[in-house]
Amino acid sequence: MKLPLPASLRALVLACVLPAAACAQITFTFDYATSEGATTGFNDATLGATRKAALESAASTLAGYFTGYPARTVTIRIEASQTDGTGFLASAGSLYFTTANTFQPGLVASMIQNGTNFGQPYLGTVQWDFGYNWSYGDTVAGGTYDFKAVAMHELTHALGFASVITATGTSQFDNNTWTTFDQFLTDAAGNALINPTTKAYAGGTILTDLAGSDVYFSGANAMAANGGQRVHIYSPAAYLAGSSLSHLDTDYYTSYAYLMEHAVSSGLATRTLSAIELGILTDLGYSVTAVPEPATYAIAAGALALLLAWRRRRATA
Repeated sequence: MKLPLPASLRALVLACVLPAAACAQITFTFDYATSEGATTGFNDATLGATRKAALESAASTLAGYFTGYPARTVTIRIEASQTDGTGFLASAGSLYFTTANTFQPGLVASMIQNGTNFGQPYLGTVQWDFGYNWSYGDTVAGGTYDFKAVAMHELTHALGFASVITATGTSQFDNNTWTTFDQFLTDAAGNALINPTTKAYAGGTILTDLAGSDVYFSGANAMAANGGQRVHIYSPAAYLAGSSLSHLDTDYYTSYAYLMEHAVSSGLATRTLSAIELGILTDLGYSVTAVPEPATYAIAAGALALLLAWRRRRATA
């Protein structure tokens, strides 16, 4: 989803946010009011409080990975929830500047890393589909999805774990604007998909590069965490919008369920970031620690203007 904002931003408009605890270093605040229905989704009379608590708990866990930052607040808006239970489980992401021929970190990253929000009322969005069966606590029943695991996954997209390269090798944004994540995507030989000088797509045949399990993340920290090897990125034979190039390769990493794979089954799911995923975040400019610190961070939201969804691959009864 891309709608123009002043200052060449891509996103929607936020009007108000909820306050977070004053003691936080990195604080994510959720706006549950602007777009979400007054009595639906996260504001549902029966389950709304439980859903908010689960989202904030997941965000607090994710925030525990950050280290060495002064007090900074990231404002993220909750978009109107869905209830059809037929598409993505959830989607989230950051706002980005669309400056010609550049790699952009996104406004969420800019706030956390540099303390700048460019005067914007919100920095990212999140949307949920409550048409699926969810478990909100630490016990996840069979046939239900792990809400906290999906929330951590989506919030990590908002941190910038996302590509905007389309199936044709163009950018979802204008004028060769790419994400910082795109800067590290290569083929098996280490050739960048986006030319670092011209910022144009530099790959070969689109179907070969983008839809053949031949895309890798080649950042130094991620590779160090992966035994010196490039990290496989999800690029299935049929390009899947919202999933391709923005996740670890589910088809390659079959022996370990990473948080940032593109699909999840019902039941208890991964709720931790692996060394590889932390390496990727380090390459994206974050200061992170391998062991989450005590939950002294106040968190309250998650979102994604790009709608880079964690799409359901299979439903398990």
